[in-house]
Amino acid sequence: MFAATAARWRRTTLSVTTAGLMAIGLGSTAPALAAPAPAAQSSARACSLSTSANQPNTDEWASCLSVGATLDLAPALGATANLTVTVQADAVLPPTEIRLELPAQLEWARVPAGLTVGRATAVEPERAGELAVASTTRQLRAGEKLTFTGQIRAIKAGRAQIEAHATASEPGRRHAGKDVVFLTIAEPGRTSAFGQTATNGAAGSTATPTSARSGLPAGLRPASPEPADPVVTTAACDTWVTGNWTYADQTGTWHNAMNLTVEVVNAADGQRLAAAVSNANGAYNICFDALAATDPENGLDVFVRVLTSNALWRVQRSGTPLTFQSETFTDVAPGSTIDLGSRTSDDATLQRGLHAFARANQTWLFLPRPTNSCFDQNDTTCRRLTINWAPDSTSGNYYSLANNEVHLNADAPNSPTTVIHEIGHALMDDIYNDAYPAFPNCSPHYVQRTSSTGCAWTEGWAEWFPATVLNDPFYRWPSGAFLDLENTTWGTSGWDNGDAVEGRVAAAMIDITDSTNEGSWDRYGEGFDNLWHTFTHHVSNTFSEFWAHRTADGFDVSPTGALGALYQSTIDYGFQNPLGNYAPKLLPSPTPHNFGYQTTTNYWSVVAIRAGVNHDLELYDDRAQATRLATSAVTSGVDFIAVDSKWRALGDYHPRVKASGDAGWYRIELAQGSASLPVGTSNVIMTGDSIVAVRDLTLTAGQKVTIKITGSTTQNPELYLVSSNQTTASTWVRTRAQAVASANSAGTGAAETLTYTASAAGHFGLVIVNWSGTGTYQVTRS
Repeated sequence: MFAATAARWRRTTLSVTTAGLMAIGLGSTAPALAAPAPAAQSSARACSLSTSANQPNTDEWASCLSVGATLDLAPALGATANLTVTVQADAVLPPTEIRLELPAQLEWARVPAGLTVGRATAVEPERAGELAVASTTRQLRAGEKLTFTGQIRAIKAGRAQIEAHATASEPGRRHAGKDVVFLTIAEPGRTSAFGQTATNGAAGSTATPTSARSGLPAGLRPASPEPADPVVTTAACDTWVTGNWTYADQTGTWHNAMNLTVEVVNAADGQRLAAAVSNANGAYNICFDALAATDPENGLDVFVRVLTSNALWRVQRSGTPLTFQSETFTDVAPGSTIDLGSRTSDDATLQRGLHAFARANQTWLFLPRPTNSCFDQNDTTCRRLTINWAPDSTSGNYYSLANNEVHLNADAPNSPTTVIHEIGHALMDDIYNDAYPAFPNCSPHYVQRTSSTGCAWTEGWAEWFPATVLNDPFYRWPSGAFLDLENTTWGTSGWDNGDAVEGRVAAAMIDITDSTNEGSWDRYGEGFDNLWHTFTHHVSNTFSEFWAHRTADGFDVSPTGALGALYQSTIDYGFQNPLGNYAPKLLPSPTPHNFGYQTTTNYWSVVAIRAGVNHDLELYDDRAQATRLATSAVTSGVDFIAVDSKWRALGDYHPRVKASGDAGWYRIELAQGSASLPVGTSNVIMTGDSIVAVRDLTLTAGQKVTIKITGSTTQNPELYLVSSNQTTASTWVRTRAQAVASANSAGTGAAETLTYTASAAGHFGLVIVNWSGTGTYQVTRS
């Protein structure tokens, strides 16, 4: 997502916030885009802390929790340093767990007061092994700031990172603050330093410790781009280098590394003899001309170099791809094969860089590429995706519109969501040919809160994108914070409504994409390709523009389909819930709710609502709901409005349900008549969900009719008789209050009897209301 702090206004970056609320900002000239911040618990909460108290202004980490960690010095081996950690809350949250984690290179010399020391095992490659953890759980007040001071001792040389965490969980989300101190503990005689000293030149390689591999996710489109810098040669090849490259993710799971550039290099002069990319199994099998390159006196010496780069994307550190070099193989005989086996980086802190490269690879494999290999199928020359990362980076997570590059913090690759979110911003900029939409009121910005339609579109799209690529509707931040994007709707605590809320845009697009239906209105799923088609064939500046472009593309925008998915996410583009015949719906409190149906028979039809608290029912003649036909607003019982289509022309009708007083769930049902009530006894089957049924009667002047209804011991029926006159149009639509006769007082398990004598000839409708119960009603007309 895009994010930047207010101070970052002039820095042209976009980034995402993590613990509480999501915030973003842009540069005043060429802004930058960043990942979102987790949301606050309620719309009234306006958390404004930074996830990391030491986070630079390239990120806008608007959060409800903030953690800061500082050391007074980088200790020499055997020496101590003072660690100070602050934890601050910007809102009342659930109990907050506070954890200060030391890696194997450090131990506690003095534990901060009030914290308990325990042991834990880290699986992330950069700090894998035993941790010394000092922890506590506190109930923080809004605005409260805690400070913990302790002393650490360096016990082992090497790169280290101290992590301080604060987390508070509630249903569907976790708030989190996190800060990291990077340092290098020097060998005796050298000086320890903050940061993690870069390897001089290329890193080395080492055997992968296991043969177990996690396969590629399903649904990808395997392919291989060109190497970063292809080697062009006309010489015949006679000698081979084979091997496999791997990486470990944040869970310690090993994967084959696909589409890395692998080069065979002449050790004598640095000339690249051949290059290829690793395949879907992380394997390479490269042929080169050893005979032509062989020094007649000294023989041919070669090494193999692996780079996090190819023709389409790269992960770089200080402008150079991460590079891993094998040992040198001397006096290579032409016609031989060098088999390196399965290898990985010998520097565990670089596994995250390989992981970031793999997420770019996953994104590329996920996208349709019918025309060429570019991310943007309209490009004739592919724009290469560039990701800047270092094992001790604290520059922030953002996409820069100024230089078209993604920037990631050191631990960002441990959150695949964050990596693909920032790639999403890069793709929008690429596909829109640098006509990136304006995103006002986006610094800060929050997943759950109103910003602007431009901000909500650019950020919401970039939140939907990783959810779709990863098949995970949660936004997950590197801090450990997460937020459920999908299972929210009208009235969800902590969420604003509409298409100026980025989380609502993301949720609507997730619901259109996936096949899982949630809530009351999401009944649709179409997959990824249609949304991607519209995205890549138009420049949309807001979600409403995107919807108009989708409409023009001929994709589903119907109330029975995608429009309902939008409404589930509180984006109302004229949604009117379709009512089917005798198909009751159970719905939450109306805001209000609008419906639509079509009369198809020349009989009475009835729309009715039943609720535990008072709701009112209106019926309109037009979709715009400018012409109201009737209102039923009885204070108790079932509201209904009946239409006589014997006289009134068949057509569309548009009910509206409004809460009157306290809100609550309700049922609504359409009963479209297709039969008259015969003399004698007939059956009407109604379930507990059923509200209404209707039968027609024609009576002459002075004709008397008696109707009795009997149900089971659990059923509570009511009878209403409505009438119309062919010559009086005002009688063609009737409410419950306009019934000419009724019977509704006997109660559960008792029969109701209605008697009526017609004062004039007319067409009548018998409205049968089921207040409660399941069973078969016997209706007797005499």
